[in-house]
Amino acid sequence: MHIPYNGAGIIFWTITETGEVSFLMGKRSIPPQNHMWSFPGGTWEKGEDGYNQEGKISYRETAIRESHEEVGLDVPSPENLFPLWSLDVPGFHYGIYVYRLKSQIKPPYISEFSETGWFTFSTVPSPTVTFVRTQIRRLKRYVEQLWN
Repeated sequence: MHIPYNGAGIIFWTITETGEVSFLMGKRSIPPQNHMWSFPGGTWEKGEDGYNQEGKISYRETAIRESHEEVGLDVPSPENLFPLWSLDVPGFHYGIYVYRLKSQIKPPYISEFSETGWFTFSTVPSPTVTFVRTQIRRLKRYVEQLWN
């Protein structure tokens, strides 16, 4: 029997001093995406993340917990955590949220990453985990909508 995968992550982003959008990424250090760049995120855990008010899996809580576990970043204002992208196919459910920071900060620690860095739309590292470039394009549209 195949158990469905449920997970979520966060794109932490900010505007640099030069006015560019930058976002935090990490290079995975464990399989199956070893040596590939992605955003902090991971698997929903029934006992820790629970369910939302509608009785559905709380992807928001998963994203918050995973980001804290992987890079030590908290989300002090969860009301400013917005859904950006999701993939919902049989057996696989994943959501990405966006959270704007005031400035680029160095993660207090990293876990499951060999390194982290801040990148712009023109400096995305390679190789990336599947769908990361799609998520980055969605981030670009999101930011453009904020500015218009």
